Amino acid sequence: HIGHARVYVAFDVLYRQLTRMGYDVTYCRNFTDVDDKIIKRANENGETCDALVDRFIDAFHEDIDALGCVRPTMEPRATDHIGDIVALCERLIEKGYAYSADGDVYFSVDSLPEYGSLSGRKLEDNRAGERVAVDTRKKNPADFALWKAAK
Repeated sequence: HIGHARVYVAFDVLYRQLTRMGYDVTYCRNFTDVDDKIIKRANENGETCDALVDRFIDAFHEDIDALGCVRPTMEPRATDHIGDIVALCERLIEKGYAYSADGDVYFSVDSLPEYGSLSGRKLEDNRAGERVAVDTRKKNPADFALWKAAK
């Protein structure tokens, strides 16, 4: 999908420019290597999740290499950091920045008055339900998932 490629090319250009300007840049691109879709597809294929993910990462690297993008400094996998992710979610809940809903954890955009200031967008300009169905478990339709429970 060419729209996805644009993102990687844009970060590649930014990384190269910052490096040329003399900045010491650590370029990190993560892989979400576990979710319900991956588990379902692996089961349908009769393979492990690791085997499926490895195949997709290899294909991704082929595509990115064909675009002439440099490889990032690091490419961590979510599964290597589950404990860290859970601990972060717990801390955000304790501090009132996130909340749990039926095993999922959502970031509360209302907990951060500056939310959206970097992009210059205002929360009230977002149109809930336009791209995806509104999740009634959310306190605010703009809240986003930090953790999704297994289905």
